[in-house]
Amino acid sequence: MSQALIITCLVMCILLPSILYAKEHITPLVLAKHFNGVMLGTAYWSSEKFDGIRCYWDGKQLLTRNAKPIKAPAWFTDQLPSQPLDGELWAGRGGYQTVTKIVLDQIPDDIQWQKISYQVFDLPLSTAPFEERQKALKTLLENNPASHIQWVKQTKLESLPAIEKALDNIVQQGGEGLMLRTPKSIYQSGRSDHLLKLKIRQDSEARVIAYQAGRGKYENMLGAVWVELENGKMFKIGTGFSDKERQSPPPIGSEITFSHQGFTESGLPRFASFERIRMKE
Repeated sequence: MSQALIITCLVMCILLPSILYAKEHITPLVLAKHFNGVMLGTAYWSSEKFDGIRCYWDGKQLLTRNAKPIKAPAWFTDQLPSQPLDGELWAGRGGYQTVTKIVLDQIPDDIQWQKISYQVFDLPLSTAPFEERQKALKTLLENNPASHIQWVKQTKLESLPAIEKALDNIVQQGGEGLMLRTPKSIYQSGRSDHLLKLKIRQDSEARVIAYQAGRGKYENMLGAVWVELENGKMFKIGTGFSDKERQSPPPIGSEITFSHQGFTESGLPRFASFERIRMKE
């Protein structure tokens, strides 16, 4: 056996267990695309878009969508079923910072976790059409005595005006937006045309790569951040920052969430505005 082949075999013996472990622990979640205002069919099932942390229950533990374990108190998970669930850990409208601080803490605080609910909206391992999955999910959860485990109601919207009205209603109540699901769609992991998100403004993520100094009233503070999208395009964001954030801006290399109104022909976001530092899930 050649030396190169021996080295290759040794490397594979070292790496293979970690590769298998990584594959086994990838959460099989469907991910949403942005709704572009064009209905692909005659209707969508609609629910509120929760501004929390996407959460996969694998039957034994809670995981982020990136498969990182969530340190939840035992009382929070004791009454969850053995069947895997797809949902969102939520602290109410406008509570994103609250939920990330509580849920991503490595030492769970029992009192703080009482602010969190698990909003469950799908059965990720079921091969049934959406309507059948919802019927099964509702039956699974409706008799659960734990008030923090909640089935997310779905409403059928059969026209674009109905979708726009539902969005306005949610936004007026302080909600973030809507999730739209194609009737009879099958649950398939990865980015899907059958799961769409709709907000007054879209949101996206980018990596901070540089700062631009402020002028005038922002002298000696941050003026703007230069960021890079996943596709490599770079641009700057100068709005959406509080004075406190301008004095202590997002670290270089950190991921941020920004809102915008679509993209230009060159692929750059229109009217981009800083929202928050994206917490590592």
